[in-house]
Amino acid sequence: MTKRINLHVSMELLSDTIFGSGYSIPGGEDIAVCRDKMGYPYLKGSTFKGLLRESLQNWLVWTSGSYDELNALMGESDWSAPTGERRINVTPLRLLDPPTEPESCHINRTFTALENGVVKQGTLRVASCIHAGLRFHGDMECAEDDAELIRHALAGIKWVGTMRSRGFGHVRITSEIAPEKQDFPEISRASCIRYRLLAQSPILITNLNRSRGNAFESRAYIPGSAIRGMVASSLAETSPEVFETICSLLLGSGTRFLDAVPVRGEQPPLPALMGFYEDKAETMFESVLKSGSVAPGLKRAKLGSFCSLSGDTLYFWSTAMSGSTRISLNHDGHDRTDMFQTRYMEPGELLEGYILLDDSSLASYICQVFQDTVWLGADRYSGFGKCSVQEITAMDEPAWIREYGFRIQDEIGKELYMLAVSPFTMLNSMGEPCGLDEAALARELGVSSVEVALCATSIAEFGGYNRIWKSRNPAVRMYERGSLFRLHCETPPSLDKLRSLEHSGIGIRRSEGFGEILFLPPALLNRLHRKEALKAEPSANTSMLAAQRRNKLIWIMDHADSLNSSGLSRSQIGTLQARTEEARHSCDLRDLQAWLDKNLMERGEVHGARFQKLNVFLKELLDSGKPLGNLGTPTLSERLSLLCMLCDYSRKVRKEDSEE
Repeated sequence: MTKRINLHVSMELLSDTIFGSGYSIPGGEDIAVCRDKMGYPYLKGSTFKGLLRESLQNWLVWTSGSYDELNALMGESDWSAPTGERRINVTPLRLLDPPTEPESCHINRTFTALENGVVKQGTLRVASCIHAGLRFHGDMECAEDDAELIRHALAGIKWVGTMRSRGFGHVRITSEIAPEKQDFPEISRASCIRYRLLAQSPILITNLNRSRGNAFESRAYIPGSAIRGMVASSLAETSPEVFETICSLLLGSGTRFLDAVPVRGEQPPLPALMGFYEDKAETMFESVLKSGSVAPGLKRAKLGSFCSLSGDTLYFWSTAMSGSTRISLNHDGHDRTDMFQTRYMEPGELLEGYILLDDSSLASYICQVFQDTVWLGADRYSGFGKCSVQEITAMDEPAWIREYGFRIQDEIGKELYMLAVSPFTMLNSMGEPCGLDEAALARELGVSSVEVALCATSIAEFGGYNRIWKSRNPAVRMYERGSLFRLHCETPPSLDKLRSLEHSGIGIRRSEGFGEILFLPPALLNRLHRKEALKAEPSANTSMLAAQRRNKLIWIMDHADSLNSSGLSRSQIGTLQARTEEARHSCDLRDLQAWLDKNLMERGEVHGARFQKLNVFLKELLDSGKPLGNLGTPTLSERLSLLCMLCDYSRKVRKEDSEE
């Protein structure tokens, strides 16, 4: 067994740098940098991996190393290539100490092409650059025996990003071995394991049904099949003898790996319930399964992807998703690249999942995998899929059964609501997928007959990939998670039968997390007539920065007329912006005031009248002791930055108005 360790990686920018995003802004930047949702620059994990691969290859050439060793550490170009215990995992590199203003990290540079010593027409380009001096950090996981080699390769990375041949992207990269973290207490036996994972890097779980061409969509949760594969591969690599012994039990139908889904608050998460409708004002909220019909004027309710139930309110949310443009380099010797787009789950999501065990002794082996860090999903060797284990505990059953299911004191009638917690389909007598087999369900419930009175469902195809045979598994149509059925039973089933089905699931592929159902008491659904959206709880620092940024944008919008109604032309406002930029960099107002006095007093009465209103506005704005509403009392530099942003916004609005 090869021990794996973590390396903390630090990158300092020794020159202005461009982390190209592949995007351009019409009328603005021709080359934009990669930015996170707060507007801060970062280096993508796939880009970092490519730089490391290039540096490692050079090092192996200089030291007479083997190309096979490069593939063992970095992997082959084929995405289906087998994994190994020496494979390196990387994360994106993000700002170590982000400033209050994301804009302060960037500066725009312009470039032109020359022809016979004269600027060539149509060659002006604007690039957004990241200021020199900023520091970025990230993590890397590798085999302990390879740590020294990897550190040499990291130190060999001297240039990153776009336009390296023009002096951009000079960096210094250092690394150090991270201290080992304490393991979670061991669980010897359990019939149900609950785990919680915190996404520390983007997570990409490719959704083939919604991916088209060169655009790849991600699922908004981690499927049980991905958890199952991660546990099996980890045990096979670290404890091959043990895995050989428990393989049939771990991968058999008696062990069920349920999906890991985003959590909000303390209530257990459920998939968004189907069948709810609302009016356009979102004041009327009702279920079609309760009323049996949809009132005129109602539309399907917006309920996100997941929900929790409390009293008369359905709380709902969606997974935070984002995307980026990436480049696939060809390794066939041709100078050609392929661009593609990927969607992924944002870092910071807390996900909760369960593993149900018929053989409780498997709990101790599974818990060996959920220690400190796990890597999940696609491209997990290219900056995606790092999750830290926040919790792993033994339970009797999933929390959503205890919270929302029938209890001993509840009266079970002939009417039942059955919720698809995960996608499912049953097989008919011919062995073909049939959705819901009422006769088979009646036998499982111990009643003479079951009839679907009403339902609210949707259907999708679910396949898979077999890495051993290197082929895709046949896709099967199933009811999607959140599908809701109102069942009528000939006689009321017993609580034991309901619990037995909730624990075992129904239909096919249950070991991969499919077929999980929950029987909801009718009273629980019938009292729901309100909904409320829940959002992820940001960190205190992120929340503060977002509030400051929002307040600045509100101030700019509120004061836009202060410049637009002054009578100044676009070119005059542009000159004001240039003078303000100079004053901001020098922290000296004398040149700005001299320019203003010249326009007020030396260029005639009519011309000076245009600047009178501007003069009054600037005196109030640049008074360092005067508060500015929700912005508090900004410094002089911050006030000048606000004025620059206001000038820029005013010029763009003027341009749009003139074009119309």
